[in-house]
Amino acid sequence: MTTAARPTPAQMPPRRPGTPAVTEAPRLPAHREPWQKAVLASSLPANFRFVAIALSTHADGTGHIAQQPRLIGLVHNTGINARQVAVALTALRDRGFLRLSPPGGRYDTADLILTMPRGAAARARRAENRSSTDA
Repeated sequence: MTTAARPTPAQMPPRRPGTPAVTEAPRLPAHREPWQKAVLASSLPANFRFVAIALSTHADGTGHIAQQPRLIGLVHNTGINARQVAVALTALRDRGFLRLSPPGGRYDTADLILTMPRGAAARARRAENRSSTDA
């Protein structure tokens, strides 16, 4: 049995300058309850956490949001103006708690997907353990 020859580095297509050699693995959707705990244990401002929890109420237990609230729905749910909700969603996206589909989409048209940032679940568990020992 013969195997196909592996390409040499000279045969590989050139990489564009500034492109990372290794791409980050895509984040998987997060389950709602651990996601909520991680958001509440984060250092996000209170109104950002409020928007996050309002968003999570639209998710099922697995974190899937079938009925997308979009920007206007979150404005109605929270009573916070659209610009502040958009800033909160941007902070959640930048911190890894949220992903847009399609990437780079607008908050009023894109689907919102809950994602768990690396280490956030562990920080939430530590915070929960500290609060349970303080009680």
